[in-house]
Amino acid sequence: MAIYEKSTRLLMKDMVDDFAMKKGDRITKNQAIAWFNDKYPKIKQGTITAHLVRMSTNAKSRFHYSAKPIEDDLFYQIDGSTYRLYDAQNDPYPLVKVEVISEDNSKNESDVKEDNAEFAYEKDLQNFLSKNLALIEPGLRLFEE
Repeated sequence: MAIYEKSTRLLMKDMVDDFAMKKGDRITKNQAIAWFNDKYPKIKQGTITAHLVRMSTNAKSRFHYSAKPIEDDLFYQIDGSTYRLYDAQNDPYPLVKVEVISEDNSKNESDVKEDNAEFAYEKDLQNFLSKNLALIEPGLRLFEE
């Protein structure tokens, strides 16, 4: 149950609007905390910090906070306390959590960065892609006779 009418995730977007942030503008964790303390004092500092991580496309620990692709792709983390708006045209593709289906049809969650997956053999890549076609295009299906 939300403390306020909007969730903290949506309030983060309001904060960006309040600061009139544009491409390249930076915000610190302390500035975000100060904004929330002024406007939404019931939200705890840990919650604010967690949402900054959750909404940072390059923060590896964002998966611990159930980040939602696209909806939560707001910031790019510069260092432990500095963030800027995510720039889809120039920044690396956001880190996403994908579900990998193994050969025994069991599902495993895996953290995958688009340009960082490595396979020992081409056959491993083929097997991975055939079982995870949604990574190529949502709704894509393998044709089987």
